[in-house]
Formats: sequence, C-alpha cells, structure tokens
Amino acid sequence: MYISKLYLRAFGKFTHKRIFLGNKLNIVYGENETGKSTIHNFIEAVLYGFDDEPKVNALYKKYKPWDSNLYKGSMTIDGIDNNKYLITKDFLLGTTKVFNKDLEDSDNSTAEAENIDCPGEHFFNINKTSYRNTVSIKQLGNKTDKELAIEVKNKIINLSKSKDESISIDRILNTLNSIKEEAGSEDNPKTLLGQYTLRLKELNDTKETILNRNRQIMFLSMEKKKLHSKIQEIEMRVSNLNQELLTYELSIEKGRYDKALPIKTELDEINEKLLKYANEENIKKYSESDFEEASKLNSNLINMRDERHNLRNEKEKLEEKLKGLEEDISNNIKETFDIVKMNDNYNVYELNRFKIDEMKNKIKVGTDSLKDFDTVDINKFIDKYKSVEENNNKIEILKSFLSDKNYETMKHFIKSQNIKRFMINLLGTIFIVLACVAGYMGYYYNVIEYYGGTSIVLFGIISYSIASKYKRRVINAKKEIESIECQHADYDKNIQELKSQIDEVLKETECADLNELKSNYEKKENQQNIIKEKLKLLEFDKESLVSLEKTNNDIEKSLIDDLTLFCIAEITKENIEKSNEIYNKKDFVQEEIVKCRNFKNEIDQNLNKMDKEISFEEKRLNVILNSNKMNNIDEFKQIVESDQKLNELKNKKEYLESMFSTILGKTNIEELRIKTKNVNTYDIKEIDKKEQQISIFKLNEEKNKIEMDINNIDKEIDEIESNVRNLAEVEEEIEYYEDKKTAFKERIQVAEIAADKIIEISDSIKGDFMPLLRKAISDNFSYVTSGKYKEVLIDEDMNISLISEENKDRNIDIDSLSGGTLDQLYLSLRISLSNILSGNQNIPLILDDSFVQYDSNRLKKSIEMLSKESERRQVILFTCQERELETAKNLDVKFNLIKL
Repeated sequence: MYISKLYLRAFGKFTHKRIFLGNKLNIVYGENETGKSTIHNFIEAVLYGFDDEPKVNALYKKYKPWDSNLYKGSMTIDGIDNNKYLITKDFLLGTTKVFNKDLEDSDNSTAEAENIDCPGEHFFNINKTSYRNTVSIKQLGNKTDKELAIEVKNKIINLSKSKDESISIDRILNTLNSIKEEAGSEDNPKTLLGQYTLRLKELNDTKETILNRNRQIMFLSMEKKKLHSKIQEIEMRVSNLNQELLTYELSIEKGRYDKALPIKTELDEINEKLLKYANEENIKKYSESDFEEASKLNSNLINMRDERHNLRNEKEKLEEKLKGLEEDISNNIKETFDIVKMNDNYNVYELNRFKIDEMKNKIKVGTDSLKDFDTVDINKFIDKYKSVEENNNKIEILKSFLSDKNYETMKHFIKSQNIKRFMINLLGTIFIVLACVAGYMGYYYNVIEYYGGTSIVLFGIISYSIASKYKRRVINAKKEIESIECQHADYDKNIQELKSQIDEVLKETECADLNELKSNYEKKENQQNIIKEKLKLLEFDKESLVSLEKTNNDIEKSLIDDLTLFCIAEITKENIEKSNEIYNKKDFVQEEIVKCRNFKNEIDQNLNKMDKEISFEEKRLNVILNSNKMNNIDEFKQIVESDQKLNELKNKKEYLESMFSTILGKTNIEELRIKTKNVNTYDIKEIDKKEQQISIFKLNEEKNKIEMDINNIDKEIDEIESNVRNLAEVEEEIEYYEDKKTAFKERIQVAEIAADKIIEISDSIKGDFMPLLRKAISDNFSYVTSGKYKEVLIDEDMNISLISEENKDRNIDIDSLSGGTLDQLYLSLRISLSNILSGNQNIPLILDDSFVQYDSNRLKKSIEMLSKESERRQVILFTCQERELETAKNLDVKFNLIKL
C-alpha cells in the first residue's frame, strides 16, 4: 500500500494544495519555512488526528488556517486489496470519512462513506505510538557523540523490553519501587503510613471523648428546653387567668350585641335584594345537568378555538419560512452539479489568465525586439552576397574550363597523328617502291616475283588508306582546337563581366574585399537566423496564445454557466467563495425544507382534526341550548346565575333570622346597644375570682424555681464546652488521614500489580521480540556501513556492542561510535522496528531530515538502502538540503521529486 495523493484543502499555510506521490522513493525538497513540517504533520493528523495532551494540542491551533473558514484535507491510499481509498478529515468537526471507490476524477466522491475514527490503525494495523516509533523517522538531534550513544542504547534497551523506544522499563520499575518505599508500613512509626496510623488512633480517641461530652450536653440542653417550655406554659396560664378576671363582667353582654348587629345589617341587605327578584315567574325553567354540560362544552370550544388560532398562526409563519427556503438559491442547485470541478476550473482559469498576460507581454517584447533589425537591408545584403558567391563559383568553373587539358592534349594528338600519318605514308611509299622494283624484277625475270610485287602494292595502298584516316583525325582535331579557343575567349569575357559585377557589389556594400564581404555576410546571416528563430517562436507563442485563450474562453463560459446557478454574473474570487458558501448551505436548506413540509403537513392534519372536533362540539352545544330554549350560552349562564342568587338569598335569610332570634332572645337590640355602649368586646367565661387569684400565686412560685434550675444547667454546659475540641474539625482531620492512608495503600497495591505485570510482559517481549530485532538491525546496519560492522550484539545484561570486520571481528562498544554512525544505527533500528511491528506489511516509510549528520559516503549508502527498501514499500524523504537529490541522481536512483 502507498499514499498516492495528498490534498491540503485548508491546512496551515496551504489552501487547495495537491501533492502526488509515487509508490516507491519520493523526495520532498524545500528550504526552511516552505511547509515540509506542515505536510509531515498533515499526514499524521489525517491518519491519527491530533493528541489530546495540551502540549501537543497546540499543533491543532498552529495549523488552523487564518484566512479560511475551513480546516480539512484528504489523503488517497492505493494498493489495499487492489482498491483505492479516499480518507477525508474535517478537523473543525472532528469527523473522518473513508470512501472505497475509483477516485481519479474527484476528491469528493458520491460513494457511500464509512466512518473510521483512526484510519492509521485501520489500514496500517499500528497505533499512534508505534507509528511514531516506526513509520515516522526523524534525526536524533544535535548532541555529542556520548549523548547520542546513551540515547541510542536507551532506545534499544527500551524496545527490547517494551517495544517502545520512549518507554524505559527500569525507570518505571524504579518509580513503582519508590512509591512503595515512600509509603512504608503501618507497623513502622518512622514511615508515612505508620505516622498516619498513629495519628488516626489519637484522633479516634479524641472523637470518642467529644461524642461522650456532646451526648451529655445534648441531654442537658433537652432538660433546659423542657424547663423553658414549662415557664412559657406557666406564664400563658397566669396571663389567661388575669385576663379572664378583667373581662368577665361586661364581655357577655357586649358579645351578644356584637354578634347580633352584623346579622341585623346583613338581613336588611338581603331584604333589599329580594325586592329585585319579586317577579319570580320571569325566571325560565332549565336543566342543571344541561347547564353543566353546556359550560364544559363552551370552555372546551374556547380552548380549541384558541389552539386552532395558534396553529393557523404557526402555519402562516411556517409557510413564509418554507417559501423563503424554496426560493433560496442553494435549493435550485442540481445534484449533478460538481462544485469541486468549478473550483478547479477557476484555479485553472486564473492560472491561464496569468499565463496569457505573460505570453502577450512576451510576444510584445519579441515583436519590439524585431524592430531593432532592418530585415529588408539584411535580405538585400544576403542576396548580394549570394550573387557574389554565385559569380565566384561561375568564375571558378570558367577557370576550370580554361585550365582544361583537352586543348594541350589535342595539340599533342595532332602532332602524334601527323607523325603517324607521315610514317604510314612513308611506309606506303616504301611499299609502292618495293612493288615497282618487284614488278620490274618479276616482269623481266620471273612471274612469281611479279605476283609478289602485286601483293606489296596492296600493302602500300592499305598504308595510304590508313594515313588518310590519320589525316582526317588531324583535320577534326584542328577544328576542335579552334572551337576550344573560341570558348576560352568567351570564358575570359564572362570572367571579366562576373568580376565587374563582384566589384560593383563590393562598392555597393562598402566592403574593401571579399573577406570583409563574407564577414559582414556571416553577421547578416546570423541576424537573419535570429530573426527567423524569433519569428518561429513568436508564431509558436501566438498559436499557443490562441489555443490558451480558446481554452480559457471555454473555461470562462463554463464558469459563467456555473455561477449563473448562483445568480452571479462575474467571475471573481469573492464570487467563487460566495458560490462555495451557497453550495455548502444546500444540504442544510433541503433538510429544513423537508422538516418544514413535514411539520406543515402535521399542522394541516391537526387543523383538520381540530375543525372536525370543534364542529362536533358546537353541534352538541346547540342541541343542549335548543332543548333548554336558550339562544346562546351567555343567556343560559345569566338565567342560571340569577336563579342561584335568589335561592341563596332565601336560604341565607332564614338562617340569619334564626340565628338573630337565638342570640337576642327576648331582648331588644336597641336596648342592648345602649347597655354596652362603653364596653369592649371580650370572650364570655364564668369563673371564681378568689380561687383564680390563688392559682396565679402558685404558678409564679413554680416559675421561679424552674428559672434557678435553668441557670445551673447553663453553667454546667459552659464548663463542658470550654474543655472539648470541635467535632467537625476532628472528623475532617480523621477523614483527611484516612484518605491519605487509603491512597497510599491503593498506590502500593497498584504499584505491586503493575511491577509484576510489567516484568512478566517485558520478559515475554525480550524473549520473542529481541532476536528478531537484533537480526534486522544487524542486516540493515551492515548494509549502510558497507559491511564495516557485521553484527549488532545485545547480551542478557543489555550491553550493546558491534562486531567490526576492520578490527578482525573485534567487539566495538557503542560508546566509541561517532555521531554519524550512531545516526545510521538509529536509522537501521527504526527501519527494522517498522518491519517487525507492522508484521512486515508494506506500509509507507516517512523520514524527516534524517541525514543531517551524515557524510557523503554514509549518505550514499543510506540512499541506496532507501532505494532498495522502496522496491517493497513506499518511502517519503523530507529534506531541506540538495545533497540527497544530487546523491540519488549520481547513483541513478529512480525517485519522484516534489519541490515546495
């Protein structure tokens, strides 16, 4: 598996940043502050999120974009069961979604998403700690060689016991032992636990003493409270007795009058009211049960109408809201609309506009530069030079004709032919002479000799015939010589004319000789070539400009069509951002529309139901009113109230008249008023005055005695309280020491359990994990050091040493290694660990400035090792130096370069 694409939608300094990675070696190069750490942390944040620790959580704030409302990004992982996965992370919402689909055309797939909280654990099968210990490799840091040796040694020891280089088992066990030693034992008064036990015993004794004293104080307080109650009772009884003596006499009569007077007044008022109801026949007859039923129905109808009115108001508001939502621009966006494509088109459109401006400027500069050349003059000069060159060629040809050897050859040929002709003529003459001699001799002396002379004549004739042939050749040769001489004359004339033309050109071009003319020609020709090249480039740029403008016009038309959906006519960055905001609101608006429609349907159903219920209840009410001959419920209510008031007045009058007669008896109320005119109202009670006075004296004596007992109790309570501590303080202190004691016991128990488990797990890891780790470290370290160190040894006491081939397989202590070698050992450790802990899965390997302390040889071997490692899994190397790039190129290592 490998990370094929990173999309930093809004993360740190990056917005819409796309990074494409290869499945083998990738080198991410950038100077400081170009964003390497941002990309590195983005990978970890997408896979594992940000930590909850306050110190690390600062990364969340650090990489939160300032100029964007978004905080999100995505990562594409290939090669998992021949599938491609897109991981999207929204850091603001804290949501992570994973899509399983072919995602080449878009980062926001419409495929069904799977919620996976931690993609790193899901895909890599390792947690965040293991990820930092294995996959993510950083430089050890700027330390001395001794410090580096100690750090590497500690990391290997920690790994051998815990599989985590940052966890030290010995340090943890020492910490757990210190917890037990700090707490101590309850039996040892010199330890904290023993001191807490003694203090608790003292406090519990004190608490028991306080509780006993408090019980005593409580008992005395209760006695005191009882005595106070008795005093209050006595005082009340004395007061009542005295009051009875004072009010006894006239209170009886006055009481009778006071009771009768309001009754008489009320009777007068009732009689006046009864006069208004004198005509009792006007009151209609009705049913009391019908009235109760009608009242309930009327009350229900009022409530139902109010509820219906509220529902209608709510419906109107909902319809108004629904209308606004339906008219919202975002609601009119089609599902097929691709907002990511529009954003990408806008980015391409802006980039093309920038390129078009650059190209136009380039064409203008190129056109202006051509104005510096006089093309017509250059072409004329070149044509003239070519004519001169052509004339020179003609002169050379003519001279070659003049120097033709045919003329001399022809002369020699004529001479040789004349000699041959002369010799043959001479030979023929000789044959003729011989023939004559032979004829003469044969004629006169022998016939045979005569015939011999005849044959000699024949040879003579043949010789003359051959000589005549040579003669014709000589004649023809002379004619040819004459023709050549005429041609040479013409050649000389032509040569002179050509030289004259050349001189004329030299004069026109103001050149002293042909060398200067050639030199100027070469300059002119060079200028002409420059002009041609520039014209070709200009033509190419113009064609590119036309193509780019056409492409951008198509994109512009597409963008305008897209923006039209958002009621936007102009292509600007603000309008694009506004379109994104409208699009992002689309789902919310549609959800609200569905909610409003559902709610409106629910209200319509309730209104229909309410209308039916109101209609039914109104019919029932009308039936009751008609049966009682009432026009409406108000009339019904008024009749009932009038009848009820009349009956109440009659009953009340009878009751009051009976009571009035009982109170007065045979006495007249006016006489009773005069008799009690100056008397206040008191309750009537029959008493014996003398006996009542004796009772008052005895009660006062009893009160004095009780007050003396109360004083004695107060003195005793004060004495007890002055010698006793506050119970709450003692209990609080007891609770404090019990909590401390319990906490120490729990810590000791937890420390003992933890120590046993840690030792057990550490021994298991040491037996199973350490041989694999030692073998893997040895192989990798031997490779990066070119076999200088054959093996890494770790004995049972965790002493770490190396076997050096240069020192005849002698053990080398880790403390004697240089910083660069220790860095190589650390790199070998992390790569080996990543292979083991991941179960040899081909998960990516990420290195961040891991070769700062390496010299060129170490760097070369490390790059070779990474190249070899990249054959089986993806390697991502972050660096701020060009050494890694140059080394990889020199080694002919194939890698994917990302420059920031």
